[in-house]
Amino acid sequence: MKKLTAILVLIALILTPVLAQGEKEVPAKVVEEVKPAGTVEVVWWTFHGATNVAYFQKVIDAFNASQADYHVTIEYQGSQNELMAKMQSTLPKELPALFHFAIENIGMVSGADYAVKAQGYVDKDKTGWPELKNTYDSFYAASLDGEGNLVGYPSGVSYPTIYYNADMLAKAGIDPASLTSYPKVLEACRTLVKGGYTKYGIGFHTDAGYYVNAALAREGVVAYNNRNGLDAPITECLYKDGGVVEDAVTNYLNFYKDLYAENLGVPFGANYSSEIIPLMASGECAMMLGVISMTTKMLAAVDNGFEVGVIPSPSITEAGSRAGEPSGGTWLFIGNNGNKWAMQGAYEFMKFSSKGEWAGHISASTGYLAPSTDAYESAVYKNYLQNTFPGIKVVYESLANSKGDALMPICGVSAEIKNANKLAVEMVSKTPNDATVNKAVKTAYDQIQEAIELYNLSN
Repeated sequence: MKKLTAILVLIALILTPVLAQGEKEVPAKVVEEVKPAGTVEVVWWTFHGATNVAYFQKVIDAFNASQADYHVTIEYQGSQNELMAKMQSTLPKELPALFHFAIENIGMVSGADYAVKAQGYVDKDKTGWPELKNTYDSFYAASLDGEGNLVGYPSGVSYPTIYYNADMLAKAGIDPASLTSYPKVLEACRTLVKGGYTKYGIGFHTDAGYYVNAALAREGVVAYNNRNGLDAPITECLYKDGGVVEDAVTNYLNFYKDLYAENLGVPFGANYSSEIIPLMASGECAMMLGVISMTTKMLAAVDNGFEVGVIPSPSITEAGSRAGEPSGGTWLFIGNNGNKWAMQGAYEFMKFSSKGEWAGHISASTGYLAPSTDAYESAVYKNYLQNTFPGIKVVYESLANSKGDALMPICGVSAEIKNANKLAVEMVSKTPNDATVNKAVKTAYDQIQEAIELYNLSN
């Protein structure tokens, strides 16, 4: 044993580099942590158009002026689907350091080679990130993977809501606070249309696949195994479980079936911006299911003609838990382009843009929700609450009581799930009968299950 020890010591001495006289050994770790001189370029890819990019540019300019280490540039890359395809097909070294994705695609981002999770940067951050701690529970929960790691951070939080003509509902004797479930919304539509107050009770944003996910989450229903992908990868859609999930999906589709059987809604497929909002502004439609980022367009069209209110995301039934808040909208993620310092700069910008002043600016400018109490309490957002849209306060009251457990599916086939859900809603809206509802549930299940199985086979 002594001989072996002596040999190992001798080998260690031979392999140890000899330092020149007076030279000090510098650990490689320290060298790696030293940022190179000069300003590092940080490219940000987005699917937002010119109007929103102008709002983001104000934050970018402030960040670039606040320090000399990083310089952020934002670049439009087309629609959400186009940006997604480009991220998936671009060579690593040509990827951006920062990019936008819709939050429902977090499962895809979490397991993708083209992205890195923000949690690693948070763990090494010695300066702290107070805005992260003050993020609303529901939005923070939506930003995590199944192991509790932060994947990205909200850039613009959207939220499923029902806009309504407050003056019209008051005349019809409908208390908007009572519209907590889709059956109650349906009954309100009957009162509004059959009572002669308006032509249509409600219209729908056609991104129906997202609203199915949101409705199930609001109900407190976990529609996929392994806790919607939080505990382990999803392998099974539960739409045909013969129990709680199937009942919830069926009940939600029955809302559309009954609504259109009684001619109470704007024909499904109408464009929310060019058709439904003008109908609301003219008084021909009383409500619209949409996302909160549509507020700016809604208020501009109504032009103070009546008070616009919003109803926090309803549950499918009155028995729904309504404990959590289903999140939507745009999140910032860090691109894995191999440029360590550009990726660090992406994280630094992510932090900077979450500051109350800047997150509040984006929220007030776009209509998105404030992601944190810092943003909500900022001067710019307080002004928005007081002078532009006081009605939005009911959503924050709901958020304050939220437990953050409205679970949306986390997986790599989020787009396929949305498409299948949308098809189911379209089927029952165009052919409103019980047979179509049953067929729609089965069709959605088959398409989603096939997508899950194909994805898992290839990964």
